[in-house]
Amino acid sequence: VHATAEEAQEETMQMLGVYRDFCEKNLAIPVYCGQKSEKEKFAGARATYSIEAMMQDGKALQSGTSHNFGTNFSEPFEIKYLDKDGTQKYAHETSWGTSTRLIGAIIMTHGDERGLKLPPMIAPYQVVVVPVAAHKEGVLEGAKAVADKLTAAGLRVKFDDRDNVTPGWKFNEWELKGVPVRLAMGPRDLAGGTIELFRRDTLSKETVSQEGLADRVEGLLDEIQANIYAKALRFRDSMITRVDTYDEF
Repeated sequence: VHATAEEAQEETMQMLGVYRDFCEKNLAIPVYCGQKSEKEKFAGARATYSIEAMMQDGKALQSGTSHNFGTNFSEPFEIKYLDKDGTQKYAHETSWGTSTRLIGAIIMTHGDERGLKLPPMIAPYQVVVVPVAAHKEGVLEGAKAVADKLTAAGLRVKFDDRDNVTPGWKFNEWELKGVPVRLAMGPRDLAGGTIELFRRDTLSKETVSQEGLADRVEGLLDEIQANIYAKALRFRDSMITRVDTYDEF
């Protein structure tokens, strides 16, 4: 609730910007910001603004809205405030929100046939560490040490030491859940000071040194975040055709 029309409009646009930044920087979902038509705006609003994202099926998803109600609700409901000049005036109202549809947007923007593909900034687990041939001497302890170092570096890490499923099962499960980076350690890695690194965004893997691993993974997570956004942006832009006349449309 605001004292002036200017304050109401300022907050309406501020919140639209907050939603845009959150979608693009955190969720890696590129969006368009714009004002809804008179027919599409919120009933009773002076103006409605939204962010629109492109899903992989070619449909747009309204991903957040910000409304300026003006005094359209305060007048019929007698919502007033005492102004500095000592008079009662009608309040100017705003309303804005996103919802759980953003969870759907993450799935539909980034997912593939293997399951989720989570941007590192929002992934509950950014890295999963899987011991391979965990019954061999030192493997379990070595993998746990790697997980502990990454955790100490501030990363969100899952150490999967379950003994009732195979490493292959674990690989598939964590790909399905969209964990950005998977690290696998076996007896050879333990002996050679290496570890297998898998990227969920590109489905590529390589053997890397355990030396400086925390810094490497931290930088890689930033790279994955940027890559996921860039891919979504390329797709979004490829689905857009500019038309200026009805015939072109």
